[in-house]
Amino acid sequence: MSEKQSTSSTGQVERSVSEGGENTCPVCHDPILIFAVGHCDHPICHRCATRMRVLCEKNDCPICRSLNPQVAFVYHRQQFKDISLRNCIPNRKYKIFFEDEEVEDSYLDLLEYRCRLCRNRGGEKTFALLQTHMRREHQLFACELCVKFLKIFPYERKFYNRKNLATHRRVGDSDDKSYKGHPLCEFCDSRYYDKDELMKHLRKDHYFCHFCDQQGSNAYYDQYPDLLEHFSDSHYLCNEGDCANPSTRFTHAFVSEIDLKAHKAAVHSRNFTKAQSREARTLEVDFQLPPRRPGNSRGG
Repeated sequence: MSEKQSTSSTGQVERSVSEGGENTCPVCHDPILIFAVGHCDHPICHRCATRMRVLCEKNDCPICRSLNPQVAFVYHRQQFKDISLRNCIPNRKYKIFFEDEEVEDSYLDLLEYRCRLCRNRGGEKTFALLQTHMRREHQLFACELCVKFLKIFPYERKFYNRKNLATHRRVGDSDDKSYKGHPLCEFCDSRYYDKDELMKHLRKDHYFCHFCDQQGSNAYYDQYPDLLEHFSDSHYLCNEGDCANPSTRFTHAFVSEIDLKAHKAAVHSRNFTKAQSREARTLEVDFQLPPRRPGNSRGG
């Protein structure tokens, strides 16, 4: 397999490789310019390794899931035991070892906070400073929800003008049909990163019927009086004694009339008259027998 290696003006390693499975990253399926090799000897590209170790803070191998306490970024595919870590440049925080300064520069370029519109401007120290620059100089804004939840490199971040940012939050981006916008909580008028985050918010800050939830319903209610109205309309509420107190929540709603009567007989029977006690212990059973076939006089 033929390989050619050159160095760009920015110091980042550039390599042209012939097509082949050995030099293709099994994670992103792009040609591998720099190999990331861990203790398990499953090489991936240095971009995927940096994304996992630095952005996602995960040190396990994406192929075999074994833990890689250390990883080496090298030019050529080789086993980890054959790599001399003493001759490499260490990154002690993320336990990454670079074969030389050019490999380290390629790693640093992935994490640099640089404005793509200002060619002669250096990188910023933090993403917050980059956001300030983009807002002041270019009137462009990043989506805060994407910044918080989306684990991507700084150069992959999208910036929008105000109109396009509102469209991005509401319905998505024109160049990404798989993304349909950030879902909205109709009670709070706030958006959340995805449906899972919206679901966490609804179950934590709003109300749902635990009876209907067991049946797969996804209905939610803003305030407890709204849920109480649902209990009254669709289920059975106890309005006896302390159960009639508005501060009593969830414990006086029942899924069936049988459960309601059993509750009344067990909790409120002391204050019942004899007629009320008899009614609470009485269950109305409604069932039908199939009609007898003509000419069949024998019982079955």
